[in-house]
Amino acid sequence: MYELIKSNRRKSFVVFISMGLLLMGLGAAIGAFMDPDPASGQGAISGLFIAIIIWAIQSLIAFAGGDQVILRMAKAREVHSDEDRELYNIIEELSIASGLPMPKIYVIDTPAMNAFATGMNPNKSVVAITQGLRSRLNRQEIQAVMAHEMSHIYNRDVRYMTFASIMLGTIVIISEILLRSFIWGGSSKRSSDNKGGGAAQIIIVVVVILLAILAPILARMFYFSLSRKREYLADATSVSFTRDPISLANALEKISADNTLFDPGKMTAAMCINKPRVKEHKENLASTHPPIQKRIAILRAMSMGTDYDTYMKVYASVIGKNDLPKDKKKK
Repeated sequence: MYELIKSNRRKSFVVFISMGLLLMGLGAAIGAFMDPDPASGQGAISGLFIAIIIWAIQSLIAFAGGDQVILRMAKAREVHSDEDRELYNIIEELSIASGLPMPKIYVIDTPAMNAFATGMNPNKSVVAITQGLRSRLNRQEIQAVMAHEMSHIYNRDVRYMTFASIMLGTIVIISEILLRSFIWGGSSKRSSDNKGGGAAQIIIVVVVILLAILAPILARMFYFSLSRKREYLADATSVSFTRDPISLANALEKISADNTLFDPGKMTAAMCINKPRVKEHKENLASTHPPIQKRIAILRAMSMGTDYDTYMKVYASVIGKNDLPKDKKKK
């Protein structure tokens, strides 16, 4: 599994670099767009640094207390062993099986069926479960769901998805600023300040507008692709912890049939075991989660074993391709 974590990190790094280039390009574009003399390059450089500073500040805030913000948005409350001994025992067993420190346990008072994990560090992680899921699943199914959430912690998904979400948010904010600047007369001001620029100014304006429109779309595609793949990996890791793919399949079927509204916040939605408020029928580029029926089909077909290699083979059969990272650490 260590090889899988390394592969996760490498792929995440590629996505972050791609999103980072979009972010820097947007910053440079807004700087050049607002600069009376774009040929000097000063505006582009200033815009680039401002974009990086905005992202850095948001990242520091998320690292320092992002998990608490997420929990407050979801209206989650902490529970202890004396309040729910069975749930505590389940998480404790999974902590031992995974080798992870015991996370804090939170419950969300909603009849919706969902769960998520948060925390930038495995030593300070949190798993949260809704009251609806807690009351409507049996012990084996709850264990399977919580194993999935702890798999996100084990695979370092929470950290990567949090930073990716922040970068996506920064790109969207800067794009909005750029488009609003154009609407509010930024282009007319530049035209009056740079008489005679002619075709060059028109080209700059067109490029900047296209970048402001396309950058958030591309960033979302990168982000959602990263999120979807991690759900499959978390399912596979969960099964390696519990050796029980059928209970996870049963749990996902019950969760997919639940239509109760649940809005834990946009950042938290990508971390939930199933996309809140939406019953998915098909995969698309704007989806944070893969189709739940495909996840169930993979789990139900794992009669040959519960190891990661078996999951990969079944995944390739159901999905039609094998683009999951390979576990190169063989004994």
